[in-house]
Amino acid sequence: MRRRAVADGFGGGPAAASPGPDDDRKACWYGTHRALTPEETLRRIEPLFPALGITRVAEVTWLDEIGIPVYQAVRPESWTLSVSQGKGLTDDLAKISAAMESIETWHAERAAPGETVAAVADVERTCGYRVRDLPLEPRHYLRPGLRLRWTRARRLDGGGDSFLPGDLLRLDGRVRPTWTPPLFAVHSNGLASGNTFDEAALHGMYEVIERDALTRAETSGTRFIDLDTVDGSAAEVLERLSAADVDVRVEVLPSPTGVACFRATIWSEMFPVLFAGAGAHLDRDVALCRALTEAAQSRVTEIAASRDDLTAGSYRRALAGRSLKPAPPDKSATVGYDAVPSVRNASLAEDVRTVVAGVVAVTGRSPLAADHTVDEVGIPVVRVVCPGLLFDPTIL
Repeated sequence: MRRRAVADGFGGGPAAASPGPDDDRKACWYGTHRALTPEETLRRIEPLFPALGITRVAEVTWLDEIGIPVYQAVRPESWTLSVSQGKGLTDDLAKISAAMESIETWHAERAAPGETVAAVADVERTCGYRVRDLPLEPRHYLRPGLRLRWTRARRLDGGGDSFLPGDLLRLDGRVRPTWTPPLFAVHSNGLASGNTFDEAALHGMYEVIERDALTRAETSGTRFIDLDTVDGSAAEVLERLSAADVDVRVEVLPSPTGVACFRATIWSEMFPVLFAGAGAHLDRDVALCRALTEAAQSRVTEIAASRDDLTAGSYRRALAGRSLKPAPPDKSATVGYDAVPSVRNASLAEDVRTVVAGVVAVTGRSPLAADHTVDEVGIPVVRVVCPGLLFDPTIL
C-alpha cells in the first residue's frame, strides 16, 4: 500500500518520474542489474535530496589506497544512522549505493505502525507463516494472545497479501521517556530500494539470502574460490586489489536457494587487519563484485570513522585483529569460479520469479514485501521478510 508523505518538503512539487512500461528490461549490467542506467538513476534521485534531508554525498575513496569507489550520504536529522555508505565499480554506482541506502532508511524511519490490530494467533491463521519464526529479541514477550498492529505485505509468489508486524518494520532510534517491552529484533535486513518495485524486491531478497548463507556458514563450512579462474567485472576488481598489494580470500557460502553467495576477506601490510564483505545475486559476477567492494567499503568506513554505529569497541577489535598475512587456502577446499551456479535473465521480473522459487523450495513459504513507498517521493522502497531463512545480525 502506498502512503502519502509524512514529512515537510514535498508540498506541491512533482514526484520523481516513474519508469515506463518497458523498464522491466535491464538497462545496467555492469556490477549490478538495474532497470535504469546509473546516469538516469542519479538524475531521478538527486532532486529529492533536500526534501529527504540528504545534505551531502561525499567521496571517501581517497582515504584508502585501494581505489575502489566508496561514497557517503549524510543525513544529519536521521532517526537512525546519519551516515550511509555506498560502494560500486564506478563513481556513479557508488553514489547511487550510498544515496539509496539513505533514502530507504528515511522511509523505514517513517513506516506506518500498521493499519490492522489483531492477536498473533488470529493473524497466524491466514498470514502463511509462524510469527515466532521472525527475528525476536532474546527475552521477548511474544505470545499467541498478544494484540499487535499489522502492516499489509505482498506475497512475492503471487499468492495475494499477508501481514507483517508493524514493530518489525519500523526503524526509529529516537529516545522516548517510556519503556517498551522487547519483542522483535530491530534491524534493516531486507530493507531495499530501486527504480522499480521488482528491482527493490530483488535487492531485499538478495540481502536476506546473503544473511541466511552467512549464518549457515557458521556450522556447515565453506569452500574457497581459485581467484585465477575468476572472469568478468569481478576480475577487474581483483586486479585493482592486487595492484594495491591487498591479499584476498573468497569463500563460497552455502546457499540452498541456488543464489550465488560469496564472502570476501581482504588484508594488506599497510593496514594489517582483516575486513570482510558479502554478496548474493543470481549472476555470480555481480555477487562477487558486491562481496569484494563491500570488503573495501568496510575498510574505508573504519578509516573514516564517520558511522554512527561504530563504537570504541569496533576500534579495539580492529587493533586486536592485527595479524600476519593469512595462509593460502588448502587446495582441497578450493574450487573454480565456474563451479558456482550463475543465471543472467533478461528481465527483473524473471529474476524475481527465479529467486522466489528458490526461497520457497527451502522454506515452503513465500517471501513477503511490505511496501514503504511514498507517492510524493516516487522511489520504490520495500522491506522483504523471508520467514524460515536464517538470520544472525552478529555475523559477517
